[in-house]
Amino acid sequence: MKAVVLTQTGGSDKLEYKDIPKPELKAGQVLVQMKAAPINFIDTMIREGKMPPGMMPELPFIPGVEGSGIVVDSNGSDLKVGQKVAFLGPIGASTYADYAPVDASTLFLLSDSTDLVKAGAMPVTYFTAYHMLHNVVRAEEGKFALIYAGSGGVGTALIQLAKLAGLKVITLDRRDEKVEQSLNLGADYALNSTQDWVEQVKAITEGQGVDYIFNPVAGDTIVQDLDVLATLGHVVIFGLLAGVGETNLQAEAVKHFTKAPTITYSEIYATFFSNFPLVKKCMEEIYSLLDEGKIDPVFSQLPLNQAAEAHDRLEGGKVLGKLLLTPATE
Repeated sequence: MKAVVLTQTGGSDKLEYKDIPKPELKAGQVLVQMKAAPINFIDTMIREGKMPPGMMPELPFIPGVEGSGIVVDSNGSDLKVGQKVAFLGPIGASTYADYAPVDASTLFLLSDSTDLVKAGAMPVTYFTAYHMLHNVVRAEEGKFALIYAGSGGVGTALIQLAKLAGLKVITLDRRDEKVEQSLNLGADYALNSTQDWVEQVKAITEGQGVDYIFNPVAGDTIVQDLDVLATLGHVVIFGLLAGVGETNLQAEAVKHFTKAPTITYSEIYATFFSNFPLVKKCMEEIYSLLDEGKIDPVFSQLPLNQAAEAHDRLEGGKVLGKLLLTPATE
């Protein structure tokens, strides 16, 4: 089969498209013929060798942590050959390939009518968004939500799911074309974060502030977040694209003590490894919404042999929504 293999860390040129043997299945695994393999920032971090201590996988390594496809070897499980499936896996799920071995117990079963490519674009981003909205902040209809990077994978999912939940949505993006994209997806307000967005948010909310903030940037942005947060508001940090910053979080939060703010860190693998039934329940609801036409993932795609180009686009900020690799195997 064809696969993208990382044999040494470095730039995107280190991603080698080559022939390797099909994976040998372990007990409990099934073989999935891949139809969509999304790229994620964790894939680029692994490629560059910049993972935290103890998290860097051994090389050679096939990237990818999620995707969709068709079961082609059920390996004694209850699954049927031909079943459409999607999945979210840990580091080492090896989805940049024609075929991937997946634990049968972690598969999300799809209906016969589900669009496999769309389904493959959704596990990481839509679970992240759905979990934060419904399990973390427990969003209430009519409240204001502020979404950073509204044109990104999680951002586009958050816009759609937040509107379904009856929220008023404000998004932030650094480029005008991405601001426009967020409006096209249904955001009520979309702002360019290189401008004075804090005052704009205060004006939009008539000085009351936003109830929920979803922030994958972090760094020192908590200063602005607490400034625009409503009383009893909730900030969810789910990424650190700008690093940890220099802000003393405790000291900054105390400045807004009378708001009684809640600040939460959300990391999908904490839930994946400790409460997978919750993950599965959320994904079943997400795929029901997809089949009903109530949500529609934003994505683009490249063939598997252009994995290096895909990484370059992601790192260059040139991706709207999700970027998928589509294996050539039929």
